[in-house]
Amino acid sequence: MRISLLKTERLRAVCRLLGSCTALADVGCDHGYLSAELIMTGRAERAIASDISPVSAAKAARLAESLGISDRMTALTADGLDCLNGVEPPYSIAVCGMGGELIASIIERGFEAASRAERIVMQPMRGEAELRRYLFEHDFRIEDERVIREGRRFYQVISAVPNRRDTIPEGFPQGWFRFGWVMARRDAENLMPLLAHYASVYKRELSSAERKGRRPEGIVAELERTEALMRFIEKERAEKHAAE
Repeated sequence: MRISLLKTERLRAVCRLLGSCTALADVGCDHGYLSAELIMTGRAERAIASDISPVSAAKAARLAESLGISDRMTALTADGLDCLNGVEPPYSIAVCGMGGELIASIIERGFEAASRAERIVMQPMRGEAELRRYLFEHDFRIEDERVIREGRRFYQVISAVPNRRDTIPEGFPQGWFRFGWVMARRDAENLMPLLAHYASVYKRELSSAERKGRRPEGIVAELERTEALMRFIEKERAEKHAAE
């Protein structure tokens, strides 16, 4: 039985959301494992493993050579979506393991290439709200989302398609992008535990502040939105059960 090159559940989730594609551009590829895995499993015909770090790009090149796929996996040093200069669609894009604001800026700087992608799968380490807001405001519709738990940390994985306007459903906290309505409607695994964690943190912070005679509006708002989202999910659950 073949052993996967992907050692983290985050990368495995990214791989699942990418599905099959003609070509993959893996931006910030690190060792190039994602590109190699998609080629080795037949999910991608070819891949560009790109990183701004020459050291990482060299690691990806060595991996491709060791697996005998250098003819299908190109490793190169490039800044963001510059790796797609001269590349014609169809292709998908993966941008993983960096802050959400940085991912948004990469898409913005390479907007033409991003807008021609079949899909973009992103795994931000933080800044999910900033990334999701950018996607919403620039017509990238979120088609799927996952919440991944590794040890004590939670990570969000987002798959979006360009040139599609999103609509925020009724009952979802409006103007709030820390979590997504797609994951909420699908009652994504690990989402309720994550929301419960956030609610607990906000309550502790609020209690500590109130003991000092303060009531920070920002914490109050985040707690209210988190609890509103939990109610939204419970309502969606009840409606699904009633329809069964």
